[in-house]
Amino acid sequence: MTPTSWGAGAWGGWALGVLTVLAGYAWLAWRGSWGAGRAALFAAGCASTLAAAWGLHDPLQSMSAYAAALMLLGQGVSPLLLLGVPVRARTTWREPNQRWWARWLIDPWVAVSVFVLLTLALNLPGLFESALANAVFSAPIGVLLLIGGLMMWAQLLDGSRGIRRRWLAGLVGWLASLPMMLVAAVWVWSPRVLYMPYLDVLCLWNLSPLQDQHYAGLAMFVAGLPLQLRAAWMLIMGDASTQGSP
Repeated sequence: MTPTSWGAGAWGGWALGVLTVLAGYAWLAWRGSWGAGRAALFAAGCASTLAAAWGLHDPLQSMSAYAAALMLLGQGVSPLLLLGVPVRARTTWREPNQRWWARWLIDPWVAVSVFVLLTLALNLPGLFESALANAVFSAPIGVLLLIGGLMMWAQLLDGSRGIRRRWLAGLVGWLASLPMMLVAAVWVWSPRVLYMPYLDVLCLWNLSPLQDQHYAGLAMFVAGLPLQLRAAWMLIMGDASTQGSP
């Protein structure tokens, strides 16, 4: 174990947290007869969470692996977990007895604000380099991106969506995803290494620090495409795509 990698306690904490969430979901799915397809999506989201932990446990091993892990949590795990919950169950989140948390976590404007601010703040060199210097920061950063992803994706799925008109929800989602794609473009096209801790690190795959940064931007771009495509679909199709939507 290096000073910038997780110990057994951190690994155990992530595994225990994921298993606890999965057990809670299994109980709710059994009570509500949610179906094997939904359960498989949720289980895939839980498995992806543990896979992402590998990329987070040692941030300095590769910027591209670290970025891919963060994006997997925010843009891969988030929709899988939400799609694992049926529309009828997501609709109950807006009932009066749920408003104590729903007014913050699935309010569309709170979701957009949190998502955009996290995207920009967590990619500032100062904060990002703090996470690289000490792996203790990588786990909470991953959790923050997961929460931000859940909040944003909830606005693009029926039941949890807070904006009534689908085309407007799609437009808001597409605009909210632009800062993420802008950061990806900066990483891909930058002629120099932006994060100093990587200058003296040999990448896991023997890539140069600049090449590793370019691949990190590509990973962010690819991982951000589903959010943009979903938002664009809602924007273009509008209410005509309501039938059979997830």
